[in-house]
Amino acid sequence: MVLRDFLIAPREADGAHEPARAASTGGFALRARFGPARRGRPAAAAARARSLGVLAGARDLPAIAIAAGVVVSRREPAALVCVHAPGDALPAPALRAPARAAAARLAASVRARGLACDARGRVAVVDLAHEHEDPAGAAARALAAAGALPTVLGVAVRDPDLDVLLAAQDAVVVALPSSADPTLAELATSSAARLAPRAASIDLGLDPASRALALAGVRAPAAVRVAIDGVVS
Repeated sequence: MVLRDFLIAPREADGAHEPARAASTGGFALRARFGPARRGRPAAAAARARSLGVLAGARDLPAIAIAAGVVVSRREPAALVCVHAPGDALPAPALRAPARAAAARLAASVRARGLACDARGRVAVVDLAHEHEDPAGAAARALAAAGALPTVLGVAVRDPDLDVLLAAQDAVVVALPSSADPTLAELATSSAARLAPRAASIDLGLDPASRALALAGVRAPAAVRVAIDGVVS
């Protein structure tokens, strides 16, 4: 993963943020940084995030974004996960959780908008990088189909158009390998924190079993659950 892909300057800054807090969960190191709610945003909207941005390397992004969808859909009928990871198409999971009815309906609604989408468990997944249009436009169409359902926008390489959509999310999570340079990792998290009202970073590595369960829409790794709970609740 190239950390400079996460370092595009946001269109506007949102001021100082609280100091980072550290924890350890299930063998994964977690560093979380939380930012204040943006000015003018109602307190009720700030209380619980309904939309989440995820920044991660192209190899890990599909599993982490889908795991995030599993987390945010726990108390919901379904969640939409949009993934933009340049390179190969999203890997087909070796196993797949049976689609819940609400997720199947959501996937059908997205497909009706001309986008490929499949459902697994409570999650409907869209591969933005391989649509025949600009990724930001495809993401906007897919996210509109979700309505009031929670959404996850996963991005491996930031660009100005995708940044517009990331800035509209309630929170952003940056997933970093444990080998990442600490200074660049801090810069990546700080840059993401200026995009959204809340931000957190996770240091993690996915073992094959955790990756397979996440891609299947079955279970999220513990570190992902903790980080996302910290920014959405």
